[in-house]
Amino acid sequence: MSLHEHSRAADLPRAQWAALLRPEDLFLAERWLEVAERTAGCPMRYLLLEQDGRVAAGLATALADHTAPWVFGRPDTMLETAAKDGRDGAAEVLAALPGPAAEALLPTLVCGGRHMGRSRVPRRAGTGRAEVEALVARAEELAAAEGARSVAFPFVEDGDTVLREVLGERGYLVHEAGRFSSLTVDAGGFDTYLERLSSGKRRRRVLAERRRIAAAGVELRLAPLSPELIPALASLEEQLMGKYGATWTAAQTEQVLREMLTGYGADAQVVLAEADGKIRGFATLLHHQGHWYARQTGFDYDYQQRHNLALYFETVYYFPVEAAARLGIGAIHYGLGSEAAKASRGCTAETQHAHLLPLPR
Repeated sequence: MSLHEHSRAADLPRAQWAALLRPEDLFLAERWLEVAERTAGCPMRYLLLEQDGRVAAGLATALADHTAPWVFGRPDTMLETAAKDGRDGAAEVLAALPGPAAEALLPTLVCGGRHMGRSRVPRRAGTGRAEVEALVARAEELAAAEGARSVAFPFVEDGDTVLREVLGERGYLVHEAGRFSSLTVDAGGFDTYLERLSSGKRRRRVLAERRRIAAAGVELRLAPLSPELIPALASLEEQLMGKYGATWTAAQTEQVLREMLTGYGADAQVVLAEADGKIRGFATLLHHQGHWYARQTGFDYDYQQRHNLALYFETVYYFPVEAAARLGIGAIHYGLGSEAAKASRGCTAETQHAHLLPLPR
């Protein structure tokens, strides 16, 4: 085995890195890593493990301090939020730290990618524990050399038993980070989707929501993301963020959407809900290996409340399911948070675990 390091995703051996990834790994694909490099506000580095001249496994890392703008994905904020929400193990991990979470954990080397959900060590089939442990050990050395106070794997999948065992044996503290929701799309389209919902009452409610939207004259369409759309979409997401108390501006959304457009081109699409000549709601979708990933959303809340419309569910679930079935998309990934709402619309969820290793100062 030999270890190699790169500071840019563009320097990765593209075909060999791509061969390590699953349809569930959009955020570890080179295109997204390049977007993350331009928007993460922190240095990123990639570790590659080679065997017999081929890449066998890899690890994406990001070195973050208190200035990192992705607050909800930072280990210190995640831990405090998880403890407040009563997630398994979070209160115990917080109590075990030598001080406040930010002071004890930052700077931190975030491993497994700079994104919310699925912190993985992508690897070839047949690659085992020794390769995973070698990458984890190198990440810890890198963190110490950079003066980090911790190493974090924030979103390890429940089913990733190899990585979870390696981290456990190396002394990582662990708490539940959240649940990652996805929706399998059947070729039968919306009718089959409707049959899979939990109850007749839920199915009737969904149909009633769609009738109200149609009666209000709202039209849905799938369009390529384009520069002309970006300002309107950014304004709507700013409304959504403000509703939930997040500090996020339209300018920040515009930057992310432009980066997405640059990186994904035709694989970046947007569901538009339009009425009276204006965009009343939207959801962006990124394509990766036959799956869609729902990203930004935003809504005209004054319009929605005035007409009593469930624009969120139509824009994010119902219409995309119809379009996905028509286009042969196998699944739509919705990520973390709002699990009850996502489950009520047919999603299943997998637990994600945050693993933290405080380092000697």
